[in-house]
Amino acid sequence: MSIDLTLRSYQLTVQDFALSILKTLLPNQNMLMQTTATKNNALLRIITGIVLGAIFCTTFFYCPSQLFSLLLASILTIIVIAEWKNIFPVNSVYFWAILPFYPIAPFCMLIYLNESPTYKILVLYLFILVFTFDSASYLFGKMYGKTKIIPSISPGKSWQGAIGGYCIATLVFIAISWNNNKYIDLQTACVVSACICIIAFAGDIFESYLKRCAKIKDSSNLLPGHGGFLDRFDAIMAVSVFFFYYKVYLLALLAH
Repeated sequence: MSIDLTLRSYQLTVQDFALSILKTLLPNQNMLMQTTATKNNALLRIITGIVLGAIFCTTFFYCPSQLFSLLLASILTIIVIAEWKNIFPVNSVYFWAILPFYPIAPFCMLIYLNESPTYKILVLYLFILVFTFDSASYLFGKMYGKTKIIPSISPGKSWQGAIGGYCIATLVFIAISWNNNKYIDLQTACVVSACICIIAFAGDIFESYLKRCAKIKDSSNLLPGHGGFLDRFDAIMAVSVFFFYYKVYLLALLAH
């Protein structure tokens, strides 16, 4: 009898020990799976970003301007046909009311700048500055982001990331102007760079707000790792409006 009780107590002890191990390992396993998924998504984001960047650089530098404009028009077509309906139903009044102003108008302004021999260079600077701000904000946010800006709309955006992105974008802005022998003062560089970064951030938040209203995470899965073309070009579209209306001033600051 005593042996049976001892064995039974031992069995219960082993079971309790096994259960405690499982309880410890399962959360870690879930965390491991989440970490692996995050790393895979980041790798996919980098790969598609490199491919997309290579396509843009090739068409911008080595092809006629019409081909780059065609590339922009193709992206706009994809957004309108494949992604915009995920934000608003086609039969919704908002679908047709907002569409001409966003995303069609910003892309038309971008194409206009690209087709102009005078202002074509601004398109390159626009992409460089917005890409710099986006990338630096993402990296600084991942490393130091603690204070969220608008967590109800875009949980990933932090003050630390935005400030870090702004500082790096300002340095790039100054480097571009100095490379073209336009030695602008630090105050002007900070103010203009702040305008560009704030507008880029606003464009990102606006698109996030539209997705939040539509209760979707990504505009589509057509651009792996980036959440769709609309997600990738939200800041570009916003800043293109600023560049279009202040093209003469920006050209004087940044180019010959």
